[in-house]
Amino acid sequence: MNNEGTKMKKILLVQPNMKVATSGQRIVYPPIGIMYLASVLEKKGYEVEILDCQTEGLDKGAEVIDGYVEVGIPIDEIAGRITASRPDLVGITCNFSVMVPHMMEASRLVKKLFPSVPVVAGGNHPTSLPEEVMGEGAIDYVIMGEGEISFPRLIEAIVEGKGFESVPGLVWRRDGAIIKNKTGALIHDLDSLPYPAWHLFPYEKYSRHYKPRAVTWGEAQAMPSVLTTRGCAGGCVFCSVHKTMGSKFRARKLDDVFKEIRFLVDTYKIKKLMIIDDNFTHNKNRAKEFCDEFKRQGLDIELHFMVLALWCMDEELIDKLKSIGCASMGFAIESGVQDILTNVVKKPLKLVRAMELLKYARSQGIHLTGTFVIGFPGETKRDIRRSLYMANYSGLFDSREIYIATPLPGSALFEQCVREGLLAEGFSYSKVEVVKPNIKTKDFSPDFITTILEADRTHHLIKTNPRRTLRLVRDVWRRRREHFLPVLYETSKMFVKYDFLKIREVYP
Repeated sequence: MNNEGTKMKKILLVQPNMKVATSGQRIVYPPIGIMYLASVLEKKGYEVEILDCQTEGLDKGAEVIDGYVEVGIPIDEIAGRITASRPDLVGITCNFSVMVPHMMEASRLVKKLFPSVPVVAGGNHPTSLPEEVMGEGAIDYVIMGEGEISFPRLIEAIVEGKGFESVPGLVWRRDGAIIKNKTGALIHDLDSLPYPAWHLFPYEKYSRHYKPRAVTWGEAQAMPSVLTTRGCAGGCVFCSVHKTMGSKFRARKLDDVFKEIRFLVDTYKIKKLMIIDDNFTHNKNRAKEFCDEFKRQGLDIELHFMVLALWCMDEELIDKLKSIGCASMGFAIESGVQDILTNVVKKPLKLVRAMELLKYARSQGIHLTGTFVIGFPGETKRDIRRSLYMANYSGLFDSREIYIATPLPGSALFEQCVREGLLAEGFSYSKVEVVKPNIKTKDFSPDFITTILEADRTHHLIKTNPRRTLRLVRDVWRRRREHFLPVLYETSKMFVKYDFLKIREVYP
């Protein structure tokens, strides 16, 4: 498109609606990515507005369609917000493939209301499949990878009508052909970035409706997120975060991190804080220094870690985290079978050592959540049951979450599934959901994964609240009628067989 001579004053950044499976969790986190981008643009003199449809829709009713719940606001309300904003350019983030239909819907809406306004897409999905995203026609540009440097340079190129070739990570059109620029270098000086634009985020609404998932987190309360590092060298086969954040670990200086935390405490009177790094513990010494500085600052807030890499931890670090008020830790275990972890998931985690650290953390009174992923190509039904045994009967976790191996675009798992023809029949990016099966193998079908996941859910709920047994059986009949008998069969096996499995058989 030709916008030469266009004046760019008002930028609208959008996080679109998202569908989640009814068996999943309706959780919304602040869109830190576009909040960082908003701050960068404001610093360069642009007027910026954020439309976070997911947070704005927290007080909306949830309509269930085909097993999914939509989190967000009605399309006519989105249209009204875009019209009122009167933007000169719109940026839309799409970190999860399940958001693709909503990203496309929002982009078409912008073009209907303001045909000449450029639309830019970014996030994990557009970064992984930029040509496909551009093929829709309603999106004019894609920024691959981190956007804080490329996005402002794209705006300058649009205004000047030239220089698109020099914008790193830009995907654009020239004479109808899609051009894909080379991705630029990662941002190594993270301290050069301004803090996320919390003043543009609907914090008041978020704080009213946010409901933490861990039972020990207490009453519903807002929990702002802080990102202290970027990048993860873990290399897990199902992960696509390296597409946007890279595999190289990059850390902010602790002085800068604590200035941001102090800002959140002073401005929003926060009592709890979530650290959302992909691998906070990659540099063990830095993690320990973080704890020392936290204590020195005398901060009276409760800390939660979305996920910590066990293979980078030791007992001393756990002690330090406990001493500064760490209330909960999430650990991505993935599998209870070492061979699957090493040769299939490609995760550098040793289960024997992991169990030692988990037991130690439990002894310190920290709420532990374990996440497991089932349904990988190369896994057998027995491997899956062994993972579920660890999740349910190892005594290592206060809560656990079971997800399905999902071929996210940009991940090695996606490439394998495409290469080997393992994508389930009817595969669609709009339904790439971590609680819905999308992979078929010689060892199991998508139906088996659906059945075993439903059985695990039923087993877990009955085990934690036996009085709900009849109600849960009725719910299975209503939601999974075609799988009713297999689910009951697998559930009964979990109660009878799992109790007699020997721990040494699961963790050789």
